[in-house]
Amino acid sequence: MRQCSFCHKEVPEDSAFCPFCGRKQDEQVTCPNCGVKNRAGSHFCSRCGYAFKVNPEGASTRPGNETNKKRLAVILAAALLVFGGALTYFLHTEPAGNAESVTADSVSSEPVTHEGAKLNTAESTPEKQVENMIHQRGYSGYHVLAVSDMDDLGFLALVTPDDDTQQFIAYDKPDGVLALVDRDRYDMLVREFGVKRDYGYQPLIFPVTVKNDIRNEDAVLGEWDGGDHSFMIYYLYTLDNNGNVKVDGNTSSATGSVEASHYQAYLKSKRTVNIANTIVMHLPGLKRHMEENGVEFWR
Repeated sequence: MRQCSFCHKEVPEDSAFCPFCGRKQDEQVTCPNCGVKNRAGSHFCSRCGYAFKVNPEGASTRPGNETNKKRLAVILAAALLVFGGALTYFLHTEPAGNAESVTADSVSSEPVTHEGAKLNTAESTPEKQVENMIHQRGYSGYHVLAVSDMDDLGFLALVTPDDDTQQFIAYDKPDGVLALVDRDRYDMLVREFGVKRDYGYQPLIFPVTVKNDIRNEDAVLGEWDGGDHSFMIYYLYTLDNNGNVKVDGNTSSATGSVEASHYQAYLKSKRTVNIANTIVMHLPGLKRHMEENGVEFWR
C-alpha cells in the first residue's frame, strides 16, 4: 500500500486513482542513492541531488516510451520510403540513403566523478552535469569551468557568469545547499591556500552567499538581502602529507557585517560548518582537475 498524494489515505500500489478522493496518483521514482521518492520526470533527487537518467523531453526513460518511439520510427521510415520511391519515379534520380537519427544527450545518472567521465561524451562530463544541476537551482547564467569530484560532503566548482568574473559554487550534499563564493579583492582562497607561516598555515578568509537561506542560530552572521544571506568565513586548517585538508580549530565569522576586522563569532549551525568544510576540503581536488584540463585562475 502507498499513501494518496492528496488525501494521504492508503491506496493500493496498482491504483491509478485514489478510491477515497478520486484524484489521479502521481507516479514516483525512487532515488538509488538515498532511497527518497521523487515525482516522475524529476531530473535530480530532492534530497541528495542524484541525477536521474532522462530523455530529451525530460520524461523518465520507461519501456512504454521506448516502444512508442520505435513504432513512430517504423511509421516514419515507411512514409519516407514511399515518398522516396515516388520522387525517384518522377525525377529519375537515384534513391537517397537512409539518414541516421539524431538524439539529444540525456543527463547522466552516473556520480559526478572525473574517472567515470573518461568513458562518456563531452556532454556527460562532470562539468556539464554540475552545470545542469546549478541551472535548475537558480544559477542559470553560470558556466562551469572545472569541478572537484563529488563525495559525501559534496563538491566545489569554478564557474563564470561572464567573460570577466570567476566565482566558486559549493554544494553541501548533506544539507542539499548551494553556496556562492566570490573571489574578493584579497582572493585568499586562491592565493593564500597552502601558504605556510611560522605559526602554521595562513588562515583563509572568504565571502559566502546562500540564496534563500534559513534563519538558524548563525542568522546573526554577516548581512541579509531579502532571503539571501552573505557572510565571511575565517577558516583554520592544516594539510597532511598528501595535501588533504585537516580542520585545525573552530571555524568562525563576524556578526552584523560582511567586511569586519575581527572574526570572533564561532559558527554554531552544522549546516554553516558543512558549507565551510565543503569549500576548503574540495579546493585541492578542484585545483588538481584544473591543472589536468588546463584551466587557470584569472588574475
